Amino acid sequence: MIFDDNPHASIRILRTRMPYAPFDMRPWSPAVNVFETEQAMLLIVELAGVEPSNVQIEAHPQFVRIAGVRQIALPHNLRQLHRMEIASGAFQIEIPFERPIDPDRTNARFNNGLLEILLPFAGRGARQIVVHIHREGEL
Repeated sequence: MIFDDNPHASIRILRTRMPYAPFDMRPWSPAVNVFETEQAMLLIVELAGVEPSNVQIEAHPQFVRIAGVRQIALPHNLRQLHRMEIASGAFQIEIPFERPIDPDRTNARFNNGLLEILLPFAGRGARQIVVHIHREGEL
């Protein structure tokens, strides 16, 4: 039963999303799916509205760091803000790996607002590199 007839029953909030204001300088974290196959880790990062040129990916043998900026302009002549749930400003996430990956063979691409990063597992002697992002249709 969702509602209890008891007027003293407490209300439990199971999940809430904090609204963001354009002047809020706290970094935000995009949603990420992390998959593991036999050969690689695959990350899918939700980055709708983020320009590929505003994203930096650092691939290390033990983790990947993704940072960037999403700019959301407010409408001209804004009178009142009723709801703002889409985060904007700087973001950064770091995802650790149990098995080392090979940064040299890592690649990334944007596909319909999703950043897809393929991180093949390392053989030996993996090192850190910066991964360049290709636009959809490029390679």
